Amino acid sequence: MTSSSNYNSNAYSEKHNNSTNIDNPRAYVKNSFKYLSNDNNTVIVGGSVAKSDSQNFPQNVSVGLLTINNFTGEEEILVERPYNSILYENNEPFPFKFMINSTIYPDVINSAPFIYKSENVTLPYTKINTINLNYPVLPQGPNKELYGNITNTGLVQLNNITLFAIVNDKNSSQIDSVRTLIPVLKPNETRQFTFVPDPAIKDMVYFYSCVGGDIGDMKIDDYSIVNITTSKVLGYKFSSLIQIDSMSYNITTDKFDFTINNIYPYPGALSLEVMPVQMVPIQAYIDGNPVEDVKMRNISEKTLLDLAIPQGVHDISLSNLNN
Repeated sequence: MTSSSNYNSNAYSEKHNNSTNIDNPRAYVKNSFKYLSNDNNTVIVGGSVAKSDSQNFPQNVSVGLLTINNFTGEEEILVERPYNSILYENNEPFPFKFMINSTIYPDVINSAPFIYKSENVTLPYTKINTINLNYPVLPQGPNKELYGNITNTGLVQLNNITLFAIVNDKNSSQIDSVRTLIPVLKPNETRQFTFVPDPAIKDMVYFYSCVGGDIGDMKIDDYSIVNITTSKVLGYKFSSLIQIDSMSYNITTDKFDFTINNIYPYPGALSLEVMPVQMVPIQAYIDGNPVEDVKMRNISEKTLLDLAIPQGVHDISLSNLNN
């Protein structure tokens, strides 16, 4: 079982300057709530949402709190990241949570969270979406915790999965943000996870919402490896902002299928390597249409090929892999 924990936070503080833009044009904070924990720390939770009229690329966002350091007397901005690393248009709110030392920042209880920074995602990265979450919305345990299961439905091992949820009271207002970390989830593996709300507000907990997951970015410079058969291996990587919604291999038809979402508004390169060397040409299809003139090259016992994936969601098929 994997349970919620306050694993290392990325919170930090910066000196305040007048250039801080509290009215961010790309995103905003929704549903903030404040309370004192049982150890007398100030807790401020909420959700970050992308503005629906924003035409920007997906955003790396951070949330700020403007307050006064009781020891130095200086204004500072405390900064936290939402539990999901990338904010998209039309997402449900991504929860965040500040846990603040009330001795150092006694005035923070009067602060309102705001989007401190919102930056375009410019570096290429790949996200795997092949997880399935099964959970109730109502708490099940004596401390109002929530139990659920997560399954890796894909062919690739997933690492550093952050699961998160918003905790609501009977009026459907957010009163806490919870998360848990799953270090490794193997292909087809199912594990149980648990969300546990802060003890200070557990008696107010009524249901959970916006349950989601964020999988650690895959390294663009490395190929991710899938074992097709005991004698054939497929490696793949991307050079754009790509999400993989599903992948599967059918040994009967000898077809490997991707469902891919290229979020950038221009084609992204899908690079493939097949080991050992491919003896017959690989046939590639995008949305059922054959890709003409697929160029294969053999280097160091591997066969390499590249495909250009248009913007949007597309079904990619490769055949003749095991011939």
